[in-house]
Amino acid sequence: MKIASGRVLDRLPCEEPCLGAVFTSYSFDPGFFEDHVLRAMLRLVSDPVEQGARYHSEARSALQETPVAVIVDAGERRPGRRLPYDLLEVSDVVFHPKSVLLLYKDHACLTIGSGNLTFSGFGGNTELFITLDLRYDDAADVGLLRAFDSHLHRISGLTRQKGTQLSLFRNELALRIGTVPADSTSSTVVLLDSTTAPIIEQLQALLPQNAIIERVGMLAPFYERDDDVELDVTSVFGALAPQVSDEAILDVGVAWDNAQVFPDGEVVPLENGLGRLWAWSQEGDSGRFVEYLVPTSIGSNTLGYSDQRGNGRRWPINDVHTAAEERHFWMLPQPIAFAPKQALEAAKSRFADVRLWLHPATRMLEGRPVHRPLHAKLLLIAFSVGTSKGALVLVGSANMSRRALLLKAGPGQGNVELGLAFQLEGSYSLIDFVPELVCTPSSAMELRERDFPEAARNFAMMIETAIHDPAECTLAVTWAESATDLPAWRLTYCGNEIAQAATPPSGKLLINDFVLQPSSAELVLHVDGREFPVPILVTDLIALPAVAVGTGPGLNELLMLLGRRIGAERAVQIAERKSIADGESDSLSAFFGDGFSPTDVFRAWWAVAEDLQDPELSVLAFRLRLEGALGVGAAWARMLDAAVTEHSLQPFEVWFYGAELLREFGNIKLAPAVDRAAREAVLAKFRNRIQADLAGLKITDDNRPWMQIVRKFYGEDRA
Repeated sequence: MKIASGRVLDRLPCEEPCLGAVFTSYSFDPGFFEDHVLRAMLRLVSDPVEQGARYHSEARSALQETPVAVIVDAGERRPGRRLPYDLLEVSDVVFHPKSVLLLYKDHACLTIGSGNLTFSGFGGNTELFITLDLRYDDAADVGLLRAFDSHLHRISGLTRQKGTQLSLFRNELALRIGTVPADSTSSTVVLLDSTTAPIIEQLQALLPQNAIIERVGMLAPFYERDDDVELDVTSVFGALAPQVSDEAILDVGVAWDNAQVFPDGEVVPLENGLGRLWAWSQEGDSGRFVEYLVPTSIGSNTLGYSDQRGNGRRWPINDVHTAAEERHFWMLPQPIAFAPKQALEAAKSRFADVRLWLHPATRMLEGRPVHRPLHAKLLLIAFSVGTSKGALVLVGSANMSRRALLLKAGPGQGNVELGLAFQLEGSYSLIDFVPELVCTPSSAMELRERDFPEAARNFAMMIETAIHDPAECTLAVTWAESATDLPAWRLTYCGNEIAQAATPPSGKLLINDFVLQPSSAELVLHVDGREFPVPILVTDLIALPAVAVGTGPGLNELLMLLGRRIGAERAVQIAERKSIADGESDSLSAFFGDGFSPTDVFRAWWAVAEDLQDPELSVLAFRLRLEGALGVGAAWARMLDAAVTEHSLQPFEVWFYGAELLREFGNIKLAPAVDRAAREAVLAKFRNRIQADLAGLKITDDNRPWMQIVRKFYGEDRA
């Protein structure tokens, strides 16, 4: 089986708009996610470095139309979040799945694998992913999508914050698969999720009846600890032992971090390097490449050796000496590999052969050295049923440890893990999937266990939630129960202190006049000289203001924007200059003269009505055009304010414009679509708002007999 090499980022973009996205990860780097992953997925065109302000504005607008939720382990995320997607944390259990689900009009793209949402996870390491395009009209695909949606439902119960975007995402998915018949039994892949049962039990259940295991292959950067030398069902190596044949082979792929592709150090005589690992550098069609071998014997004419597949070979001795003299053949430092030595020794009591395979962190690719440490996870079970042979393969997040494979997820129990399993016909082994592995005898390497420093206390867990309501301009901080033993603390946002105390906090902290700045979407809790970022979640992204300071675009700018005579960026620039110039601006007098006319208003209403009939609009995008800071609702609110508060417009004028708006939007015909009912509900709510506002104006016909004609045209029920 050939595994395609490539970058995960290259698989994210699609030619059509994304309607929703959910990501899960253990580690999380918001800088990488926002500047690279979101940019690819949302098809953003601005440069996040060269055009920082424009990129942020473009990204925020896209997030208002596309729900994006990221679920991560609370202890492993990094600071630096700037954009208002939902960042949800899991803290009571190790949260280890790595997945992406992107929704499009007719299909969804599901990616599950081993890489975290970091630069290393999406391109720096050696990772394994499975990417599937799943159609909403295919019963097997819908079965897999429903299984993943059930997984989302279960992990949503583990998050410390609830947010809004995950439920919006799941609603989008439900609209597309809710009534479609599903057939999970016909799918070629199966979702395995440790929140329902141990991964290994689910995998064993997929084996055919009467299957005899002939080979087990494991590949991971982390294995179970060497705290028990007994091989039983509580051991990763022993869990499958009851079903293995007497001739079964165990292949164990391990990380090899000190691999070399160039000679380093003094020349070692060949006779002193028997049984050790050597490198052989050669030139090929794609440039320089390196093979690895273990010399086993020196004859008068040939060198006997074991190649990197473990096969016995011979090499003319004269060619060997020539290669050594030219430094194309050299002995490597003793490989340091990370695996449990005692557990592997115990496995030899049940498996006929236990083979260790090194994964070189540094290797030659197309003639140049590349450093890609092993982070991929793969479990392969080769079996026979009578004369038929097959292989069951698991790709996902689980390392080869008890907590990942043998335990159900839960506090103090197993990790939350996720994987995809599939079955192949024929004989397969580990190197069919990862051909760069090097078979090496255990005597030629040093096996070590990884040491993990004890994590310091994460005081960010003292804050349960930080919720921003953009409509009320408030930030509500809710403290966790554990905050009762919080030492002296300070809370800052964008470098400005918003609260501090020498004693533990009590109750809820409410900050008024809060505006979410483009530079940060997180608070910082300062304790004991350290900083702990806390994500800020937004109650309604559509209610976010167009600009961080000032009152935003005025009525003139909004009418010109809605009438398609200026763009959103221009409208925002004018609003920002107004706030800087303290009310003085480069107004749109060049377009409007001394003010707008009814034609300008009607043109705006008509353009929005036409836009709303676009069947490609998502529910959020539809609502944004009605209720957003640059939407028609904002222009209408400005008109009401001009009539009621500023008295710069006559109430009957505003009534006239509102009646036309109500009439125009009453004539909108939405095209058939899965979300048509949801869009109709949003439109009906908006029209009810306009009707209530018109009634509140209390317009009479006194001294205006022509109003009777206008009322008749629009209909009394509309007014």
